[in-house]
Amino acid sequence: MIIQWCIKGMSLPNDSEARDIIDSRGGIASNWWREVHQITPAQVREKLSDANLDLHVNHFTDIDPVTTLPFHRMTPFISLSCGAVEREVAAKTNYVHTALRTALWFGTEFGQQSTAYLYTCWLIVGVRAAVEVESVAEEVRDLNSYRRYSAYQTEGEVVAKISIPDNHIQQCQKWTFDRASRKVTPDWVHPNPRFTPPDRLSNIRELI
Repeated sequence: MIIQWCIKGMSLPNDSEARDIIDSRGGIASNWWREVHQITPAQVREKLSDANLDLHVNHFTDIDPVTTLPFHRMTPFISLSCGAVEREVAAKTNYVHTALRTALWFGTEFGQQSTAYLYTCWLIVGVRAAVEVESVAEEVRDLNSYRRYSAYQTEGEVVAKISIPDNHIQQCQKWTFDRASRKVTPDWVHPNPRFTPPDRLSNIRELI
């Protein structure tokens, strides 16, 4: 397993709601959980499928044939940015797409909003595809594991499942977008007093 730092960029109505994701101890829930309010373990097992992951990554706004709603409203997955490297063969150059830039792009709804809220957190990522395993995230940016072509690979996406516990979230940052200067600058930081550093997992203890 790999401990992966990530950034979740979100567009939220106000500062209070942004801080409440940490202060309420609710963490970051998937759109599906927020939509239906209550979920069961059996429903989770049905939702965590390769087909639904493909819809989440490549057909986010398409209509779900089961619910007849846009899939993004019923997705059990949560996208986070970790950065990616794009190789341009003709130019013999590698281009770096940073996690911060991608998170800001999504947090401002592609430049349509003047503010973005960025949540820095960590996930446990499997080294191979394991969609059915709820406790590990999927590194869909990894071409060794996810070899099918995706137009969105350079977003550096890692996908969490169902929810991100609040103690995995280190902090929330508010960034402000100035359309006149086309610059995005940090405004404030809201740290999480219950954050659990991932180095707690760095040691492995054998069976007694």
